[in-house]
Amino acid sequence: MNIKVILALSNQLFSEGIKKLLEHERDITVAAILKPGSKSTLKELETMSPDVILTDILTLYNYLPVFEHGRKDVHLVLLDTNSGRETLVATILKKKINGVLLSDADPGLLKKCIRSVAKGEVWLDKQTFKNILFGINALDAEKTGVLSPREQEIVALTGIGLRNKEIAQRLHISEPTVKTHLNRIFKKLHLKA
Repeated sequence: MNIKVILALSNQLFSEGIKKLLEHERDITVAAILKPGSKSTLKELETMSPDVILTDILTLYNYLPVFEHGRKDVHLVLLDTNSGRETLVATILKKKINGVLLSDADPGLLKKCIRSVAKGEVWLDKQTFKNILFGINALDAEKTGVLSPREQEIVALTGIGLRNKEIAQRLHISEPTVKTHLNRIFKKLHLKA
């Protein structure tokens, strides 16, 4: 399977750098680098049928309004260029984002992220997951009371980077119980994993 990627970033130099990182991958093709602000950007996007679009917050909000409610046929990866935790969380909640890659990520993670998202998976690292969970609480105070004390403990432990097995050991519960709690957290907060 060849994954067709479009780069839609506000920084042309950054786009060219990512293209160079991906050019030797057999299963990933950079189909185009869209120039934000160009009137033909949306038309180009519609005709290219990409599998994945790599974008940043500035481009997503200003030049890709077609993704306001998401499109099922295109997977969005948000490259966070240090936009701030609140902005990142609000964007993830408002837009149909399939993956988030932080600015300090290793180039190998970029490739893994693209492949995962193209398969329909969600790509989040532990820090982003923590930011989302805590950000949801900050953005919607009514939902904070929804989480039980145990679920809040699990969110906190996940946020510091512990794996399910480590959380289970620390809380003296089984690993499947941790997974059950995480599933409930996602349901209560209306998140899809």
